[in-house]
Amino acid sequence: MKRLRPYAFFIGLSLYLFLLSRLNLHDSWDRLKTLDWRLFLLALLFGIPEVLLKSLRLKSFVVKASSHITFKHSILAYLSGQPLAAVTPGKLGDVSRIVLLSRYGKISTPTALAVHAADRIYDLASIVLLAVVGLVSIMAQSQIQGPALATVIGILAGMFIILVLLNPKWMRYVLKPLVMGLLSKKMADQLSHHAKEFYNKLHLLLVPSFRVFGPFALSFLAWETAIFRSFILAMALGLPLSFVKFVLLVPVMVVVELLPISILGFGPREAALFMLFTTSTLHQEDLLVFSLLIVLAGPLFVSLAGIPAAFQILRKHPEPHDPA
Repeated sequence: MKRLRPYAFFIGLSLYLFLLSRLNLHDSWDRLKTLDWRLFLLALLFGIPEVLLKSLRLKSFVVKASSHITFKHSILAYLSGQPLAAVTPGKLGDVSRIVLLSRYGKISTPTALAVHAADRIYDLASIVLLAVVGLVSIMAQSQIQGPALATVIGILAGMFIILVLLNPKWMRYVLKPLVMGLLSKKMADQLSHHAKEFYNKLHLLLVPSFRVFGPFALSFLAWETAIFRSFILAMALGLPLSFVKFVLLVPVMVVVELLPISILGFGPREAALFMLFTTSTLHQEDLLVFSLLIVLAGPLFVSLAGIPAAFQILRKHPEPHDPA
């Protein structure tokens, strides 16, 4: 199975091509021609607060690791991983982000690995929690107690996540496969040589912070910003989408999109969109265009913005005795 893992992205590509073969692409082109470019440009601007929030979360983890990194450097570290992450099926973007975190935060590589892993885990945990709430809300919408049930389920799911993060033994057994899946092969191999230091640091970093702008709050704000950006794109195309349904179900689409079987989510994202949003008035051809715009205004735009940051890894890092 390990030998086949590098080729897993072919699953997403094959699924994407299969879905395209079933669509009338002429209708998709007609829908694209109706795009309101002013709203599209507005959606692009929403990438800025998303990057700032995720960079602030990264900075907060460096601080929890008993070090310091400037906000500017945390932005550079976050953006540096985006270009490679966008064009490769693996997680090669991890490499530059870990190197810059270690460099700018003056922390060891295992600690930088722990910071990066904690950041990814909180990011994933928050979107999974939003997806759980969304699914329960939609499934129970025909019942009077639906919203209350969704709230209770969401609270219970959040409590379970916190218990996992607080318990070192659970973290070892429950989070170890997740951590290995989040890291690139190179980072995972390096981790195996510093496992004890890594997991000790990771446990300290994962203890939930209940400050107003703790990692969870920053994660939720970042995801809600991305979701609202997607809704602006839907408005730009004139898609008949209910805002409430959109906000509840987009996290489900994102969770499917994050499956490590594609590049930029192509294939799984479209399959989820078609399943969740296709109606008699909203066709799959329209959703295909919407999916492309999500990529253009989201990961692709951020990846292009991250190219200058990615080149920071090539700059010579001054030694302690060199003048800063």
